[in-house]
Amino acid sequence: MVNNSPIVDLLKQDKDILRDIGVVVIGRNEGLRLQSTLNSVLATGCAVIYVDSRSVDNSVQITSDLGVEVKVLGDENPVNASRARNTGAKALLSQYPDLRYLQFLDGDTTIQPDWLIAACKHLKQSPEVGFVCGQLREKDRDENIYRRLCDMEWRWEVTNNAEPCRLGGMGVMRIESYNATNGYDENLIAGADPELYTRIKQAGWSLHVLDTDMGIHDSGMLSFNQWWIRNIKSGFGFANGQLTGAWSKERRSAIFWGGLPIIALITMCFFPIAAFLLLLFVLKSWHIWFGPAKRAFSNDDRWLYAASCMVSKVPQLIGIVK
Repeated sequence: MVNNSPIVDLLKQDKDILRDIGVVVIGRNEGLRLQSTLNSVLATGCAVIYVDSRSVDNSVQITSDLGVEVKVLGDENPVNASRARNTGAKALLSQYPDLRYLQFLDGDTTIQPDWLIAACKHLKQSPEVGFVCGQLREKDRDENIYRRLCDMEWRWEVTNNAEPCRLGGMGVMRIESYNATNGYDENLIAGADPELYTRIKQAGWSLHVLDTDMGIHDSGMLSFNQWWIRNIKSGFGFANGQLTGAWSKERRSAIFWGGLPIIALITMCFFPIAAFLLLLFVLKSWHIWFGPAKRAFSNDDRWLYAASCMVSKVPQLIGIVK
């Protein structure tokens, strides 16, 4: 049977370049999402390893059934994404010492095959780049407002001089830059990605963002409670950023705008006119909508994004306080 798939043809054409890259997948209780992730990686033929953060579902069995090596984190140290990524990188490099690049991938995201090729070619052509990422899309983005928000959040600004705190945790890292910075700080349970990117940049490497689809993310976000908890974790990451100077703008913004409604509500008990302070929220939302952010999206999406930016300051402040 002749396979006319353009993706398969592309992979055959560039199979040599894909030998330079290995994929580290991490996850915890991802289930069927993990199966989709691993299948997308296996289709590329790249070396792959999965690191499990002590799942209680069938994630380990799913991985074993697919023939992918599994590393399960022990209980001698706290479980976090940093430890999982370092464990996977060390294990993969011990088996494939000739690898030049590492793609870090979460177990809720399927990889686009042409992304790996584009990333490897870009890194080959740009020896000054230590880390490169592409664009993520959210699965079923119109299912609810929370998925729409995720889809907008995943769209990075295309640049050759990215700010570390503007990048997510998935992308391709040059092994020299990983080794030069000793990998992720396993003491950080949030904000570890921008912390590592900051050290990579300080070591003289560039951080690039390409206008190429990197993968399809499946947040599984269905409720306000999930959205709220996610923003508390973001605030926790903002607080951790004080160690390296990352997230300073976001941290100040969360403290001011997250504290404003609390101050307004308390003051209103004595001075009802203080209610006008809440109008600042509306004005700031309008300012975000009118600004350059997320111009590629519809007006409705941008209004949703603006409102979310402001409401999220409250749980972010809670995360900072924690």
